Amino acid sequence: MRLLTLGLGKRGCGIVELLHKKGERVNNISLFKCYAVHQEHPFLSRLNITPSNKFTAWLDDFEAGKSVLNTIFSRNEFFEATLLITDILDSYSYEFAKRIGEEMLSISDDPVIQLVLMPTLEYGSDYEEIRRRLKVLTDYSHFMLLFEERDGVNNLILNSLNMLSLVGEIDLKKRVSGEVVIDTSDVFNSFMKGGLSAVGYAYSEIKRGIADRIMFWKKDENPGKKAERMKNLLVKAMEENLSARCDLETAKSALVLFGGNPEDITMDGMFSCLTYIDRLFPRVELRYGDYPVPGASRLNAMVLFSGMTGFKF
Repeated sequence: MRLLTLGLGKRGCGIVELLHKKGERVNNISLFKCYAVHQEHPFLSRLNITPSNKFTAWLDDFEAGKSVLNTIFSRNEFFEATLLITDILDSYSYEFAKRIGEEMLSISDDPVIQLVLMPTLEYGSDYEEIRRRLKVLTDYSHFMLLFEERDGVNNLILNSLNMLSLVGEIDLKKRVSGEVVIDTSDVFNSFMKGGLSAVGYAYSEIKRGIADRIMFWKKDENPGKKAERMKNLLVKAMEENLSARCDLETAKSALVLFGGNPEDITMDGMFSCLTYIDRLFPRVELRYGDYPVPGASRLNAMVLFSGMTGFKF
């Protein structure tokens, strides 16, 4: 999935810089078309991204958002959705998210996703303002994906976006398909309009000895152990590494993704994960799939919950 990715404000630009450096590439093509937008030229000049992909724009220039998009569209790049990275309490970032979101909705039918960076959610002076601004941003996007500020949030954003971006991509060198092949429409159908979305992510390093790499000596791991590992990863993603404390009981949709060595991903493990979610949230609409990476030593698990209506403290 190719994403037109705009970082708005300092935090948004920082995430875009990270995606520019470490975002997934397939067939030597970056899945993230990264652009940075801010009003401070010295700050932009320090970002390690393509110079022509940095835009200096001021809030008092009401045509700035349109000008940025006109420049981007003139390059005739292919993308399937727009990702706006917005710091909810940064007035510059928030205002430009509205302007660019509104412009994108008027000129394109492709999905517009607001990736919203929020402070740690606690009851306090900013809580009602956060809720108000989130409600406003729903008018300038199709979907809202939330991330609370905390230790490791940048890696959580990078890892989860990398997994989402690989959906629907075919690596011509691998010549291998997953257990359950899904495409970009499954991702977009998993996002629910008008609701909040959050992701959970976890991974496990799988150690293999030299003998495991030689087909003659290779011994298959117990299938039950593989399934249990997949379920444990899913539970960890949901309980320990959710991007925002949304109320999962109000979720209308869930998307389960696994990425790694095809030998470590089984249908028994997948169905074990789906059964676990279904028992917890029987009304949720489930989708699932995997992305094979032959020879990978890491098994990745991600779950996207969408359509939620509030937070749970």
